[in-house]
Amino acid sequence: MILTILITVLALTFFTITFFRMIKTNSTNYIYLLVLEFIGISIDFIVLFIGKKAFGIGNVITTVISVIIPIIIFLLEKKGLPFDEIINMLNINLKNNASKEQLLKMIEKNPRSYSVHLKLAEYYEKNGENDKAEDEYIRVIQIKEDDYKSYCKLANLFYTNEKNNEAIETLQMLMKAKPDYYEGAMLLGNILYEKNKFKEAILVYNDILKYKPSEFDIYYCLGMTYTRLNDFTNAKECYKKAATVNSLKDISNLTLGEISLLFKEYDEAEKYFFESINGEDEKISANSYFYLAKIKMLQNNREQAILYLNLAIELYPKIVKKIEKDEILIPIMGKINIKGDKEVSSKITEKEEEVINYLGNTFDVVETLISNTAKTTIDKERED
Repeated sequence: MILTILITVLALTFFTITFFRMIKTNSTNYIYLLVLEFIGISIDFIVLFIGKKAFGIGNVITTVISVIIPIIIFLLEKKGLPFDEIINMLNINLKNNASKEQLLKMIEKNPRSYSVHLKLAEYYEKNGENDKAEDEYIRVIQIKEDDYKSYCKLANLFYTNEKNNEAIETLQMLMKAKPDYYEGAMLLGNILYEKNKFKEAILVYNDILKYKPSEFDIYYCLGMTYTRLNDFTNAKECYKKAATVNSLKDISNLTLGEISLLFKEYDEAEKYFFESINGEDEKISANSYFYLAKIKMLQNNREQAILYLNLAIELYPKIVKKIEKDEILIPIMGKINIKGDKEVSSKITEKEEEVINYLGNTFDVVETLISNTAKTTIDKERED
């Protein structure tokens, strides 16, 4: 009973403070808070009247809506976020032009308001006004230096606007301030990768790996980056680690198969390709059958190669274009069943497609070099 009385006194105190704040600021928005507090006080009086039956739950409800919520609001106001702003921010529709005017008026009243500048930055970003969004995110970071998410958003906007150096510099500043910030490191690594700065990207991925050793996406990104540097040994190790995660297993096994193929480890390559065939992604499965067919052609097993190619086309008809360009598979083109097009669901990204094709092209170049070297050697022996 004493606890209930104490809660009632606190609730009435906060109700009085709120009432006088409304009078002082001449803001009708405080009515929302007053109504909420009044409901809490009413519940508390009912608890006092009923007695112990509703003691527990009644006290909890009153404490939350008549004591805790007002305390939170008063603390936010002390930190420079007036209650009017809180209510207006909740009502703002980022697609509505009137909301922009509303936000600009709020900034006039409170130029250093972190939350309003952030909302305005989001408004500009959502409405495609990227230059203005950049300016607002810069102000957001100036007001609150530890808003790491806004660093990433600003860098993304810079990158979208083809300001690559600014994007990289922003993320490098972020990583100095917060070396273990995963999202920032991955974004920086990916931007460096896209700009073909593969060695720099590897440094970034390895740095974040110290803090996030269980994030297997990092191993996968490292695998792709090592691949583009022709460091297939390190790439292979990274893909093996990435393949332990279900979401990365199929694509990693496909890539591991391609790397094994490069080293002419045909048995190991077949093992990886067979493992990736059983996944849900038809495009990955089709590519695996494609490479299995190449192995069989290199082993002079044309019948098995034809079977694999037909399975690949059945899963992903567009792979015919890839088959037609492949010199190893040209001899059996007349034996395969070219089918019509069909929609294929695939999670392979453009970047992953580039890596798959890069490895395939590298294998073809190596095979051509070996073939030409062998031919030159034979020709020289004949001449001798």
